[in-house]
Amino acid sequence: MSGFAPDWLALRDPADRAARSRTLRDRLLTHLFARPGGRPLRVIDLGCGTGATWRALAPLLPPDTEWCLVDHDPALLAAARTALGDSAQISFLEADLAASVEETLARGADLVTSSALIDLCSAEWLSRLGGAVPPGAAVYMALNYDGTEHWEPAHDAEPRAHAAFLDHHRRDKGFGPALGAEAPAHLSRVLAARGWTVRSAASPWRLSQAHRGLIAALAEGSAQAVAETGALSPAEHAAWAASRRSAESVMIGHTDLLALPPA
Repeated sequence: MSGFAPDWLALRDPADRAARSRTLRDRLLTHLFARPGGRPLRVIDLGCGTGATWRALAPLLPPDTEWCLVDHDPALLAAARTALGDSAQISFLEADLAASVEETLARGADLVTSSALIDLCSAEWLSRLGGAVPPGAAVYMALNYDGTEHWEPAHDAEPRAHAAFLDHHRRDKGFGPALGAEAPAHLSRVLAARGWTVRSAASPWRLSQAHRGLIAALAEGSAQAVAETGALSPAEHAAWAASRRSAESVMIGHTDLLALPPA
């Protein structure tokens, strides 16, 4: 899978924190605190980046919770280690999840997590992931892009540009052809077939002028993706991209997924 720059992950982190569904998070916490005691809670965080999921959940979980943060990018793991510090409760695993998700999850966990990951993955890989979740483990996959965006004011070319962006988003990101917005529903079906109870909730970014840096980065990234599709003429693409860079407000849709194991 292609890596993400630590600067981009830092830029999106405040918006991610604000967007997460508190309802699903609280359901997850209720489930985890009801589990029998006797050993520390074990969490495997897939595609951990610089540790966004740890920052969102660790303060709410018991201090002896054991975390295994997994990523294919050694630079991101190094950044996570620097940000989170050395702790006996945190381990860092460099692994190619496209090839070894089963091996990674075979380590055992009470909770399997990710942030902004599964929409980048194929149906085949998500089926493997769902089949490899350890018995008894909860699954919490947050901030999965759902394909909806609203940029205000919107340029006339926005519908065609957005359709081209969605086509680009479904290209192979290292896990096979990405399912994009359909990923949460696919993983939900796989887990439900195994007996998990699955819930989802919207977790949109709602960006204003206070998020100028993030809006600019989103505009630049989407402009590059749409340019690669050739969907707009050069002049139209330039005008549309300029409109996005000057947007006053932006909504980017995401979906959080929570699956709790059978009792």
